[in-house]
Amino acid sequence: MKILTTPHPFLKKTVKPVTSWTPNLKKQLEQMIVLLKQSHDPQGMGLAATQVGIDKRFFILLNHDQIELYINPKIIKTSTKMLSDKYKNNKKHPLEGCLSIPKLWGFVDRPYSITLSFHHLQGLTLKAVSKTFKGLDAISIQHERDHLDGILFTDHILKQNGIIFKETKKGLIPLNS
Repeated sequence: MKILTTPHPFLKKTVKPVTSWTPNLKKQLEQMIVLLKQSHDPQGMGLAATQVGIDKRFFILLNHDQIELYINPKIIKTSTKMLSDKYKNNKKHPLEGCLSIPKLWGFVDRPYSITLSFHHLQGLTLKAVSKTFKGLDAISIQHERDHLDGILFTDHILKQNGIIFKETKKGLIPLNS
């Protein structure tokens, strides 16, 4: 298993819901966890099934060395407050990057908080839950959930007329300003 990078066509695919948790999905999840934990330069924060060629709606996040699994995630509510509202007078707003788009970074103006419905595993059973996230957690979840619909963070930046930065040895340089 490897992380797919652009312009791989699978990264633009909308994937299918998980209807049951199978031994094969469990094995693929274990491989994804290893890949995510081994990702450096940059350190990956999350990994969606589409990024490794799996046609299923789930992703993982690495949160303080703990893996969180989100199956069939659906955003059911978003705040009217956007990240640009939060960082209006602060040039240190968070930049997104992606393991599937190496060395590119940019600011995506997303809702500051979201409520997500998703499934957790209890044994091999899928249990529906919902939870509200804000700030960096909300950013990470929206980023990974977008992957499940074939949307990349650079798609948002271009739509928002934002700037995509390329990482170089001298720092970040704008590609499209």
